Amino acid sequence: MFSSCCKSTSLILAIIVCSYRSLSQSSNDSKTASSTYFSNLSAGFGMPYGGLGGNFELGAGHFSGFGAFGYAPKTSDGTAIIKASYNYQAGIRYYFDVGSNILFPRVGLGFGWITNYYDQRITLANYDQSVEGISLTTGIQVYSFEGFVFNFDLAMSSKLVITNPKTHPFFYGFYIRPCVGIGYDITRLFSRKRSDTLKNKEINPFDN
Repeated sequence: MFSSCCKSTSLILAIIVCSYRSLSQSSNDSKTASSTYFSNLSAGFGMPYGGLGGNFELGAGHFSGFGAFGYAPKTSDGTAIIKASYNYQAGIRYYFDVGSNILFPRVGLGFGWITNYYDQRITLANYDQSVEGISLTTGIQVYSFEGFVFNFDLAMSSKLVITNPKTHPFFYGFYIRPCVGIGYDITRLFSRKRSDTLKNKEINPFDN
């Protein structure tokens, strides 16, 4: 368990570092690109939060990278006990410029925890309750002028893109769940011009 958590943490850090380097390179390569980054820290529920947990995001322009760690509590469907688990997820997002100061539609691609599950067809056979794999998210991020960030997403996955499918019998052909989070734009804590740190000021670096 400890070894698995260490590997998961290392993966999240590696993706964040790679995303940061990629964003830095992209900004340096474009003469007209904004040099301002945005970052936020959120708490919520769903795949991008590892169940119930936190999500850290760092980005520039339209792109961002994120890492999350969370907890899924023990549940029961009346037939079987679904054990609790500590989970992670990491990935990238793309934000669309719709000309709004507060609304930012987005899509994301992540890898990590998807869900803990049980299917009655499994009966008493041994299987892996905690499913990991690739997930796709689509939703919207809402910024307030006070610096609060609200996230609303739909996260989707399938048995076609999970890891070790043989250990997850009867997993869903299509799986979808709502994800909600609330956080704070921590970029504001390091900026002298707090009124100019809304993401819309940097999300389209070629529209300055």
